[in-house]
Amino acid sequence: MKAIYLAWLELRRFRGPWRRFAPAVLILIPLLYGALLLWSNWDPYGRMSEMPVAVVNSDRPADHNGEQVNAGEQFVQQLRTTDTFQWHFVDPKTARSGLEQGRYYFTIQVPQDFSTRLANSTRSAPQRPAVLLTRNDANGHLAGIMADTARYELQNQINAAAYAAYARGLYGDLGEVRGKLGTASEISEQLVQGTQLNKQSTGALARGLTGVRDGTGRVSGGVRDIAGASAQLDQRLSSITEFTGRRLPATTEALLDTSGATVRDLNAVTGGTAAAQRQAERSAGTLAQLANRHPELRGDPLYRSALADARRLAATTTSVHDAAADALGSAADTQDRALALRDELEPLQQDVSDIDEPATRLRLSSAELTGGVGGLTHGVNTLVANIGVAQTSSGQLNDGARRLADQVRDSLDRMPPAGPTEVARASSELGTPSVVRATTLNSADVYGRGVAPLFFAIALWVFGLFAYLLFTPLNQRALGGRTNPLSVAIGGWLPAAALGVIGGLVLLGAMDLALGLDPVDLPAAVGLTALGAAAFTAINHALRAAFGAVGGLVSLALLLVQITASGGLYPLETAPAPIQAVHSALPMSYLVDGLRVAFTGGEQQHLIWDAIVLGGVLVGFLLITSLVVLRHRTWTIGRLHPQIEL
Repeated sequence: MKAIYLAWLELRRFRGPWRRFAPAVLILIPLLYGALLLWSNWDPYGRMSEMPVAVVNSDRPADHNGEQVNAGEQFVQQLRTTDTFQWHFVDPKTARSGLEQGRYYFTIQVPQDFSTRLANSTRSAPQRPAVLLTRNDANGHLAGIMADTARYELQNQINAAAYAAYARGLYGDLGEVRGKLGTASEISEQLVQGTQLNKQSTGALARGLTGVRDGTGRVSGGVRDIAGASAQLDQRLSSITEFTGRRLPATTEALLDTSGATVRDLNAVTGGTAAAQRQAERSAGTLAQLANRHPELRGDPLYRSALADARRLAATTTSVHDAAADALGSAADTQDRALALRDELEPLQQDVSDIDEPATRLRLSSAELTGGVGGLTHGVNTLVANIGVAQTSSGQLNDGARRLADQVRDSLDRMPPAGPTEVARASSELGTPSVVRATTLNSADVYGRGVAPLFFAIALWVFGLFAYLLFTPLNQRALGGRTNPLSVAIGGWLPAAALGVIGGLVLLGAMDLALGLDPVDLPAAVGLTALGAAAFTAINHALRAAFGAVGGLVSLALLLVQITASGGLYPLETAPAPIQAVHSALPMSYLVDGLRVAFTGGEQQHLIWDAIVLGGVLVGFLLITSLVVLRHRTWTIGRLHPQIEL
């Protein structure tokens, strides 16, 4: 309660017509400082379209395979469709003078050979086209940095024009290649058809030759049989010739001699048998007459036996005579046949001789034919084997031709069409062959929201610095009395802290309403802003209480160090090593980190830790101020007569 009373006493000092406005002005210090900084830096890259930039197109169109390449004009047309900068399309002289006099922040010049280099990019020794960007840092170095930032977009536009020119040149070549591939495809199809016919022909020829081989095998067998038969025939005819020439005539003569002798002998036998027949008949007749004369003999057995024998003898002689006569006839006939055979033997010998000569020629010809058929069979077998190889080769040739045709057809199908419509579409698509899609976690969206934590921290620190130009750090009456040192410290801190919290919240509300700060965690932003204002006021309060006017200088120096070491503008890793070393020891680092999480999002653990650290800073510096109160209760010459006083 004593601390609140001391704070109330401090605020009552600002009574009067004008003095009562001092706290209100002090409340507006964070707003004035933070709002001006954020307003002026809220979205500088979003207003680059107001920056005048000169564009000079000195490019001359080039011809490539009958296609006109005018990449410079295409690049200019692409720039006209964008509002990245305030483009001024001028001549080289105007661009140069405007850059030197500050009318343009930088110039972009397309050289004369820009299209020519692009058109020759598909040749054996391509040259990279270049666009010249010239800036004048006398017009502002940050403008040059912004130009460098926008250079990537310019590079994309240049690349789009280049890719479009590449596409036109490439598609011109592809059109020629596609035409040749089309011709090659037709020829390969004809080759497939020809090899297919060749494959079919060789197959039919192979089948025909196989039949010929089988036929020649059978012919060869038949010829061998004929040769064997003709050899046997010749051998038989030789035997016949020998038989008819030597043996048959001799046999015939012997037969004639034998048959003649037989005829003669049989004539003699016939005469004897005839005589014996007559004698036997006379003997039988005589015995019969004897019985007639001597009847008594008819009963005589001896007589009857003799008569029977005589009669049998007569019959036998008759039979013998008949047989002899028949034998004589046969012998005579045989002799006649032998004579006829001897008469026919000479023509037979001539006929056999006539047959023997053609048979000999037949034997020799069949032997030659056998040799010829053997050679023919060997030749046909060789031809069948070779035609088999030819058939396999023609099949492989046909398969290869089909694969070639398929490859050519596949290549032709994969080759993009090269008509005017396709070339235009391809050049448009290849102008931007890829798109980079960026995703940002906890996005700040604009530059101002990203640096707002730093500017808030600076504004709250500046408030603490200004606050003790108006407020007395320590109540002198309480300092000279027996009031608790902590109550004295809180009493000197509380008025400025209350106004600082109000000023910070006014700054937060104004930035949210006017610029659209829109914190993602408004309660955290409110609480951290109030805690930061209280902590920074406690620091400045302790410095002013301990060192007086010098404490304000120390606070200012500490502000400058914290601006560079808090990581509010650039990543801490880009700062020098000493700056990185003191980062964690500076309270502004924790306020910047906490507000960044509250404004744009992030890990809640960071927010909690930052609040704990700032709360510790607040309590710690209030305790330090209490120690200062204890020390100040002992008056010294330096305190009675300070060397520096505001």
